[in-house]
Amino acid sequence: MIIRTLTPADLEGYRLLRLAALQEQPPAFGTPVEKERKLALEAVALRLQESEDTYLLGAFLDYLLVGLIRFSLFEEANEKHRGFIASLYVQPDFRRRGIARALVTEVLLRARRDSSLRRIHLTVVTGQEAAIQLYKLLGFCIYGTEREAFSKAGQFYDEYLMELTL
Repeated sequence: MIIRTLTPADLEGYRLLRLAALQEQPPAFGTPVEKERKLALEAVALRLQESEDTYLLGAFLDYLLVGLIRFSLFEEANEKHRGFIASLYVQPDFRRRGIARALVTEVLLRARRDSSLRRIHLTVVTGQEAAIQLYKLLGFCIYGTEREAFSKAGQFYDEYLMELTL
């Protein structure tokens, strides 16, 4: 397995995996798949531009992109000591192989190299037991619940707020 930062050259694989994630797990991702499908390729490619504050990592097996994770710093200057993990997804056929754990671990390794970072935050739908257990195993703690964080087809979903102190 190779884990690396995605670039605009990964656009096709990223778009396919992102659409698969939104289609399969709509409660786990805030963006509706219909909205994502309508995005111009140029807008999607912008996500793959690494910056000081944001990057996307991909997990590759035999050159096939099978997993994703996004890391961002909070936007405001007085919040740059905090980072945020989002969009963790592994294709169903490649689950239970340690790929999600490897992606989160890589983000944490990179975060620990930045002496200005003190905390990493994330949110996870309360029913996503495998993800919750993974995050707990890696040291994240639940510090709150956002009730009815979003809805899909008339059903409301709660999210746990989780954090890890570096």
